[in-house]
Amino acid sequence: MAVVRVDPAGFDLTVRDGETVFEAALRVQARWPTICFGQARCTACAVRVLDGHENLGPIQDEERNILRQLTNRRRGWSMRDTRLACRLTVTGDITVEKRAARPPAESAEIPDSEEQVR
Repeated sequence: MAVVRVDPAGFDLTVRDGETVFEAALRVQARWPTICFGQARCTACAVRVLDGHENLGPIQDEERNILRQLTNRRRGWSMRDTRLACRLTVTGDITVEKRAARPPAESAEIPDSEEQVR
């Protein structure tokens, strides 16, 4: 597991092995902008990586192509620092900037199994 610090909102997401940052946000019911709901089409989930670049999972061609278009449109965004949260896996702690993200309500995590509900 890794921790993703989300600024400027100032909250942390615990990301499980193999889980994307977007999936972690959904799991805990954080507010995370999206239009395509994780299909890597809308770029609404894009983040700027501020720290922990060495802990980013590999980038696939699909994401790379979309990010090329996005960074050409947004001033100050670069291919090195921009990732889609719906494709971003992490191997260690990172800090990202996502201005429209909001923290989850207290104890909002969705249970993994029926046993956790009981």
